[in-house]
Amino acid sequence: MLEIFKIFILSTITITLWTAFLLLQDKRSIPKLNRWFAVFLFALTTPQMDLYAAHVVPGGIFFLSLLASVFIWLKGPFIWIFLSVLRRNEVSPQKMWIHFAPWLLACVTLFIFPYLIMPVVMLGMCHALIYLCAGFWQLANNRRYITEVWQGFQNSAYYWLLYIIGGLILLVSIDLVVMSLVMSGILKTYNLLDYGAFPIFSVYVLSIGFLSVYRPELLFREKANSTQATARPLEDVKDLPAEQKLRYLELDQSVAQPLVHQLKKLMEEQEVYRQNELCLPGLAKLMGISVHQLSELLNVHLGTSFYEYINNYRLQFACNLLKNPDCALRILDIAFDAGFNNKNSFYRIFKDVTGVTPNQYREQVLQTELKTA
Repeated sequence: MLEIFKIFILSTITITLWTAFLLLQDKRSIPKLNRWFAVFLFALTTPQMDLYAAHVVPGGIFFLSLLASVFIWLKGPFIWIFLSVLRRNEVSPQKMWIHFAPWLLACVTLFIFPYLIMPVVMLGMCHALIYLCAGFWQLANNRRYITEVWQGFQNSAYYWLLYIIGGLILLVSIDLVVMSLVMSGILKTYNLLDYGAFPIFSVYVLSIGFLSVYRPELLFREKANSTQATARPLEDVKDLPAEQKLRYLELDQSVAQPLVHQLKKLMEEQEVYRQNELCLPGLAKLMGISVHQLSELLNVHLGTSFYEYINNYRLQFACNLLKNPDCALRILDIAFDAGFNNKNSFYRIFKDVTGVTPNQYREQVLQTELKTA
């Protein structure tokens, strides 16, 4: 039985490293997500290697034991990073290093003073608990956005990221419970983590990595024509009812022109249209005007509606990516990145405007480039 367990751990380590390498080579998904997911998989191998070394080397390997002991200091930062990727915030190493500084400090402390392992682990538990609470706070504050990803973009990179975040939060929660039980004397050892929770979590993460890289056709088949599907509105917040629209005009030309310029700047420089949860009241708040004034600005001075105006920018953004020969992102990820919050709406609007589906559009552009090459 012990030999089978060692084979299982060694196989998991090998597959984990191979999956991390494949993620770094995969150009079809979100690059920043692939990079951070690969880093997480590399980090995940340290407790696995320590567990394997403990069974084949008497006394284990000190360096691996050290890294495994402080692995709990990494789980919180990765929760925060994956949540930041989900929200499409900046996650460059220059901005994220501060999250990993406590882990590095814990490593140095144990290397110099190995007898301080219990205080370091206890502080790591507090550190993980803080990130866990912060993660729940983020999820609660962005529940509408997360619901849109869950319901509107099944099988996109962001959709599977929800599973990664959920599993990581669950692992941290289990870690905290088991460690608390050991420290209180209810449990004698950490075997429940070493032989139960952690191997299961490793397989779970690998399954997400497999789906991210290989994406079997059974799960990831993209319909050539999604216009037959029932498409829900792009936003949950509708335009104002007809009887409330433009009851009186508030903006003359001298006031409207600066607002038009401000609106264009928000779209072209800040790309607010890429916010999937963007709605009429939200855009009005960004501009510092009332909903009625924004509706008047769009309907009267620009001759369009909120949805038409926003979707025009979103569609142009999507088309630019589809035309880019260096962009290998999948259709769903392009739609989500452009700001659409429902794949059916994206397909419907895209075909209404271009006359073809996104897949056909990309193929036509590629064929045109081959002919002109």
